[in-house]
Amino acid sequence: QEPEVIEQESVQEEQPITTPQFEDVSFDILVPSGSTAMSVAHFAATQPELGDHVTYSVNPYVQGSDPLVAAFTSETSQVIVAPTNLGATLYQKEVPYQLVATLVWGNLYLISNEELTFDDLSGRKITAFGQGSTPDIVLQTILKEKGLLDSVEIEYLASVSDVQSMFSAGEIEVAVIAEPSLSVLKTKVDEVNVVVDFQEQWGELYGVTSYPQASLFVHKDLIENHSEVIEPLLAQIETSVDFANQSPTEMAKEAIETGLEIPAPIIAASTPNSHLIFKTAEEAKEEIQLYLEKLYEFDSKTVGGTLPNDDFYYLEK
Repeated sequence: QEPEVIEQESVQEEQPITTPQFEDVSFDILVPSGSTAMSVAHFAATQPELGDHVTYSVNPYVQGSDPLVAAFTSETSQVIVAPTNLGATLYQKEVPYQLVATLVWGNLYLISNEELTFDDLSGRKITAFGQGSTPDIVLQTILKEKGLLDSVEIEYLASVSDVQSMFSAGEIEVAVIAEPSLSVLKTKVDEVNVVVDFQEQWGELYGVTSYPQASLFVHKDLIENHSEVIEPLLAQIETSVDFANQSPTEMAKEAIETGLEIPAPIIAASTPNSHLIFKTAEEAKEEIQLYLEKLYEFDSKTVGGTLPNDDFYYLEK
């Protein structure tokens, strides 16, 4: 036995330790406010190392889609968290980005000031927001599947904050709301009853997790010329999503430190209903395709006029 041990040791000694030499790389990460910010708050706060040769910055959380569209088209940020269908729409305009992972799987709810079920909605007025965008499409798709679309009236407000203020003022009775606005409402109004969890409904209707609302997009230059960055980036974003779910109170502090302008208790309270789940493009591809098909059926413009092909997805070789 002894010679064997000596032999093994000598083999180990002979193995040289080499560190691969990579070119220095620097990039920006752009993230919208709300649930998406919560999913990357831990990453933004801790700025984990992605390699000795890598430097990056996480830009404070932007409002609305305009800064995201500008970043995609001007290619100023190499990593962008954005609504999945926005990425699909811009893909048709040949922006050089691929979907590498999905982080947010829906945060939409139908609420009422009284206890209702799906069947009670017939003949009611539903106040919604974001006409023609994801909240509207999810609402109408589920109502249609349930045979209720023609028996309700939908009125639209400009934003979720308008819905929140009108509901808390008692001016509307049945409404579509998103987290974290739902958690804000619960602190202001006694009667906030969740009639429909849209994520649960979507999952039941189509046999999937939920709908992939927001995803992580990476510039092809980073993927093709600095592929060694992708794996650690995804690993650290996944860690960040896990941290948000396991330690929402700590994550809330980090989110505020890194620029999210929502009270910490609201961030923490809204985390469980924000469906922060990390899935790589490979893991989520079928669910993303189904979602984009439903959007396309609703209005082809919501996905840029045609469905993206496989090149839209970063599928590990």
